[in-house]
Amino acid sequence: MADDRAREGRVALVTGGTEGIGRAIATALLDDGAHVAVTGRRAEKGARMLAALDVGDRLHFIESDALADGEPGRVARLVADRLGPIEILVNNVGGGTGEYGRIDTISPDSYRRGFELNVMTSVEATHAVLPQMIERGWGRILMVASLEGKLPTLPGVGPYVTAKHALIGLAKSIAFDVGEFGITCNTLCPGYVDIPTRVRSQSASAGRANSGRYADPQTNYKLLTRTGRHATLDEVAHGAMSLLAESAGAITGTTLNVDGGSSPF
Repeated sequence: MADDRAREGRVALVTGGTEGIGRAIATALLDDGAHVAVTGRRAEKGARMLAALDVGDRLHFIESDALADGEPGRVARLVADRLGPIEILVNNVGGGTGEYGRIDTISPDSYRRGFELNVMTSVEATHAVLPQMIERGWGRILMVASLEGKLPTLPGVGPYVTAKHALIGLAKSIAFDVGEFGITCNTLCPGYVDIPTRVRSQSASAGRANSGRYADPQTNYKLLTRTGRHATLDEVAHGAMSLLAESAGAITGTTLNVDGGSSPF
């Protein structure tokens, strides 16, 4: 099997990379010797990450709001100037809209916001970075979606579920278009992950939308997963690294579930 330390020296951009899944993937890339830029909205989180990982100039933080006009292009140019052309792009920006309920009880604007946050941020980042990959004849693009993009497990989160389904479709269409350039595009679909903030968010969304058997995510994941537990961040990052590997050139347009067997497809 090829030595995937071949990622050593590669330049990677991880959007939304200062905490949770994004940080875990960025850390795994650093461990493999890559040069990594991460974006985030809060400078203090970036500063803490730089101090904690202490890898010198192989890690750069860029304060950025992915929803601001022109930001993806600015970030792509900044990374290229600091580190060189981007070869690995992890689109991790996303999340819920903060509005929960059936489609007839929430604003249609919530769906628009969900699409902007989860899909258009990835569209714009990929649009900005892809020319650098095409010029080099190599690239790895990864969309971080969710189990909810394959199999809804919580009620009342339609905007999030809809956007994550769309993100999977986006990755498939990009893969179809860029394969001839040595570039792959895949989607990672984490299920229940052991992140305290995420568990609290799941509890809040389920509680707001439904007071029945779905209201407790602890019960939810035990019913849904074959493992009976949350995935760890290291396990999610391992899944991501398998799709970003040098030897994964024939794996494109697919989704990888890291969900303890929750999804049947």
